[in-house]
Amino acid sequence: MTRAASAVLLVALLGGCARPGILRLSLRGHTSSKALATLVAEGEVRVAQQQRFEAMMNRDVVALDTLIDEELTYVPGKGSIQSRTEFLDAIKKRSTVYDSIAAHDVRVRVYHGLALATGRAEQRVRDAKGSSKVTVRFTEIYVRREGRWLLSAWEAKRVAS
Repeated sequence: MTRAASAVLLVALLGGCARPGILRLSLRGHTSSKALATLVAEGEVRVAQQQRFEAMMNRDVVALDTLIDEELTYVPGKGSIQSRTEFLDAIKKRSTVYDSIAAHDVRVRVYHGLALATGRAEQRVRDAKGSSKVTVRFTEIYVRREGRWLLSAWEAKRVAS
C-alpha cells in the first residue's frame, strides 16, 4: 500500500467512514498494524508541533505547559540554551514574542516512544533587540508520556532565507 493510500485509509478510519470489517479486509496483506501505528504516531507528532507553534504565537503558557516535557532543552537559532522554565518565562514575560511560525519540509520519524522531527521554519520574532524575520533548520525530539507526544528538545540553526 502506498503512503498516499495509507493516509487516505487513516483519514477514513479517523473520520469514522470505514466500518471495522472493511478496514480489516483492506489492511490484510497490504500493511501491518505496526505501519499503521507509525503513520498515526507521525500524524500525532505533527499535530503536537502545530499546537505548540500556535500556543507560542498566542503566548498561551497554559497550553504550552501541556505540550512540552519537564526536561525540555530549547536551543533557538541564536544558540542560547533554555530550560523548560526559561523557555516558558520568555514567552510569559514577552521577552521573546513569536508573531508567526511557518514550518516547511517537516519529516517525522518514530522510534519506540520517541519521535524525531526535522524541518525548516520561517519565524517573525520580537525581542529586546527588535523585530526580525528568520529562517531556521530545526531538529526536535518528542517523547511519548501518558498517551501524548511532548516536546523534549528543540535545536535550530539560522539559515539564509
